[in-house]
Amino acid sequence: MLALFDDEGYLIDPRTWSERIASEIAENQLGMKLTEAHWTCIRYVRTYYEKWSSLPMVKTVRNEAKLTTDEFERLFKRGESSARGVLCKISGLPRNLCIAAGC
Repeated sequence: MLALFDDEGYLIDPRTWSERIASEIAENQLGMKLTEAHWTCIRYVRTYYEKWSSLPMVKTVRNEAKLTTDEFERLFKRGESSARGVLCKISGLPRNLCIAAGC
């Protein structure tokens, strides 16, 4: 399946998301290799999104992954992009939801 991205690299249709696509976003757009800690956060965000159509609070994601604030920031923050914004993009959530949530 071909994933289509908008001009900022977000998936146009979040239903096309897969773990393979998440890895491609991380590597090709952000220069990241995903670790198990990343995947714990990503899978939690995807499950939450699929159930509630929204983003969980960062604190909830950190607690789920057993990460401190600094560990979470080191995992996901890239340049000017917030850690939450990077997690949102890799997780394939809609750009408008990410922006509305302040990512």
